[in-house]
Amino acid sequence: MAGAETMSNNEVAQEMADLKTKYGKYCKVISHAGGTYIVDIMPCDLQDVGFKFPVPCNYPAVIPQIIIKSSTMTALDKEQLLKHLTSVADGLQGSVMINNLVEAARAWIEQKNSEKGTDATAQSGKPESKKAKNKKIKKTKQIKEDVTDEKKPSMKTAEDVISRILWDDNLPSDAFVVGYIDRFLGILEKSFTAFSWEDLASVDYNVLAVPKHRIQYFKYKDVTVWDKTQRLDNVFGSTGSKLTILDVMGKYEDELARKGLNEVANNEGEDYDDDGSDSDDDITVTIGTVSENYNADSDDDATEDSFWTDKLRPNHFIAVRITNSDVVSAVTDMQDAILEVEPRYAPCIIPGGALHVTLCVLRLDSPEQVSNASRMLQSIQSELKALISSGITLQLEGVDTFFKRVLYAKVHCEQNFLDFVEHLKMCLSQEGLEIKDAHEFVPHMTLMKTTRPVSRLMGTKNIDPSLYECFHSLEFGRQNIESIHLCSMAESRQEDGFYLTPASVNLQ
Repeated sequence: MAGAETMSNNEVAQEMADLKTKYGKYCKVISHAGGTYIVDIMPCDLQDVGFKFPVPCNYPAVIPQIIIKSSTMTALDKEQLLKHLTSVADGLQGSVMINNLVEAARAWIEQKNSEKGTDATAQSGKPESKKAKNKKIKKTKQIKEDVTDEKKPSMKTAEDVISRILWDDNLPSDAFVVGYIDRFLGILEKSFTAFSWEDLASVDYNVLAVPKHRIQYFKYKDVTVWDKTQRLDNVFGSTGSKLTILDVMGKYEDELARKGLNEVANNEGEDYDDDGSDSDDDITVTIGTVSENYNADSDDDATEDSFWTDKLRPNHFIAVRITNSDVVSAVTDMQDAILEVEPRYAPCIIPGGALHVTLCVLRLDSPEQVSNASRMLQSIQSELKALISSGITLQLEGVDTFFKRVLYAKVHCEQNFLDFVEHLKMCLSQEGLEIKDAHEFVPHMTLMKTTRPVSRLMGTKNIDPSLYECFHSLEFGRQNIESIHLCSMAESRQEDGFYLTPASVNLQ
């Protein structure tokens, strides 16, 4: 029995090696302790269709789970393909089968595309009458003769653009902006990465999503590259100037280089901390890497000028610090369990001393604004105390992700906590301080987030769900709100590991 199991393990290991050889960079295989694997394959000839196979330890005696990934396939097509592949897998049970499943999917998709390309009357099974056929030919000929020169070229759709940005590694998704129609506010703009591009029916209430027919345009940074009303397509080049997105990006970077702005361009639009910073507050808005000096009398003008250069990104946040040692211990244990399986995520872990719940993020453009914000927080101390006079306790239980790149603990709270946050934001706005929150407030405590270097090393921006799925109901503990802190997003930290805090307000 042991010999048969060893033979099976060897066959599976050989299959994984063969898959990586066959599909090259289009195949990722993640192995876990206990003989389980995650296989991710995106055949280059199937456009945006990919497959994920979570392989159990008793494979191939037990068939793998089959997950189909595609932004262009309909839900019905996915369901039919999954049913077909499951049937194929059942027939291959006991033998390694992943390559066979991909080939079966390829054949099914090709057959489906062929069927969609046939004439509708032929699909109905009813022969077309000679009279109707002649009439159709005559009409088609007349159309070709009369309007060939006037016919507008077919334009790629918003869905095509979304798929291209999601799947093309040459396109930095965080550099794109989406312009869409809000039913109440008119045309709004949001970062492409702010949206969930899953089916609308499957997203949570607190996730930003938009029907594709409401999308009006896409921008690459500040350049419009696709516009529905203007029939402009500089992503694929199907209409307009015939430029493609790579042409636009090349010209954009060349122009910036000509103006000597390369350094600004490289930092603009990043949603990762390249310096390995453990600040997690760029998950709600885009931030960059900064260095800070709170000494208003500093003579180092160069340092101060470089720090206050970018006026678009938030550089401070207000937060509740996690001080309950039981919560910190539970978080550390979970993080250690993740690192035992995938140690390459070590730079992505939020240290225990930096754990917090963000209330809002700010843009403070000068040391004077930092001082004003600090004074304002102290001035409303009595108001904030009154709002939580009966006490506010945050329950931290369960985990989830933002855009599959930020793993966080869910914060369960009462309405008085939400009222507290809203009042805080109102006071900040009345003082003219710029709040930079990009999404609806979702209370959370970040546990880890991917960084650009680690994503490149791993070959994906997304955190493998198998690393945290067993923690979905984990109870971390409770945290009383005892104080709030104005924190800097600078890389520097206090001696205890928490962020630099120009101001702290005691609420006890």
